[in-house]
Amino acid sequence: MARHGESKHFKRSTVTNSLVIPRKKYKYYIKPLPGKHSDKQGVSLLGFLRDVISIAGNAREARYLIKSGLVSVDGKTIKEEKCVVGFSDVVKVKDDYFIVWLSEKGKIIAIKQDGKIDSKNVKIMSKHKGKNSKDILFTSDARNVVSEKADIQINDTAILDLVSGKIKDKISFEQGKDVIVFNGKNAGKKGKIKEIDGYSVILSGKDGEFVSSVKSCMAL
Repeated sequence: MARHGESKHFKRSTVTNSLVIPRKKYKYYIKPLPGKHSDKQGVSLLGFLRDVISIAGNAREARYLIKSGLVSVDGKTIKEEKCVVGFSDVVKVKDDYFIVWLSEKGKIIAIKQDGKIDSKNVKIMSKHKGKNSKDILFTSDARNVVSEKADIQINDTAILDLVSGKIKDKISFEQGKDVIVFNGKNAGKKGKIKEIDGYSVILSGKDGEFVSSVKSCMAL
């Protein structure tokens, strides 16, 4: 009999390498819905609560938090357990705030914050002109943001207000800036921009120089 639709779960052996999961704990793992991060770079909200921040001891507890409206992502309450979360997202659970980040080995981690977070950093992936000659920016978390800041360029980091959706400030992508690699084989590594050569950037890190794609690096 034919299969109908795509599988709703991964086999444990095929789960993304960016997620640390005990080897023999699960046979299957919940698959995130398509969204602002690919399933290779993100994790379902349920998996994030249970296996990344360990605020829920099991799937039932994680579902209770989500269905009760106690979890928000980037300022919006989320009640879909398969919603994908990934690098630089801001997750609120009850009164606690977490920034989704990467370890030095490229694994998804969460950094708990002391207070409220009302902004996030995103990389500008592309830029084009919209109505009234305003710039429309496409960001690393799949947003289209209308900007009146003429000086913001492709590859810069935009500091985005999560309430208004507007850009508050920017960090230029230029020589001497600190960056983190958020995609590819060097994901999680940090370095200082030594030279930008077309689509590649030479970075100086704690273990020496290495090369990464410009599109995979975000200025800090």
